[in-house]
Amino acid sequence: MQRYSFLDLQAFASAIYNGRQLLMVPYAYNVTVLVLAQNGVSNQSLSITANADFILTGMKYRAQIGAAQTVSTKTAAFVRVLITDSGSNEQFTNAAVDLENYSTNGGDSRDLPFPRFIQGRTALTMQFTNYAPTAETYTSIDLMLEGVLVRAVSG
Repeated sequence: MQRYSFLDLQAFASAIYNGRQLLMVPYAYNVTVLVLAQNGVSNQSLSITANADFILTGMKYRAQIGAAQTVSTKTAAFVRVLITDSGSNEQFTNAAVDLENYSTNGGDSRDLPFPRFIQGRTALTMQFTNYAPTAETYTSIDLMLEGVLVRAVSG
């Protein structure tokens, strides 16, 4: 488990903004995929707010297959995701990665190895691929990107 402290994030952002005074607030973006059948692909787009940059620290997901779930029976999805920053055309990983390996499905947090800076006014493209070995259809998948919004304060 790795958690970034407020001071870690403040130092990271301060280096990007050349020491300017910053306003930072916790924030999360959510992307929802509806109905992803076996071997199916779903492309989603997420717009980053225009009035702030975003520092991504980790991701969490929940997948639903239509059956009732409890904490001990929730689904570990056979889904891979490839995230691309549309502004820079930079992929977050070299290929699609398993959601279970790249994000948290409850339990202990699994932060990114290093915070990721995402400029405001950009969009992220996410390609979700169901690679389940048997006929498994996900009725919904929610992927939450957590981090902080950053705004430079003029003064």
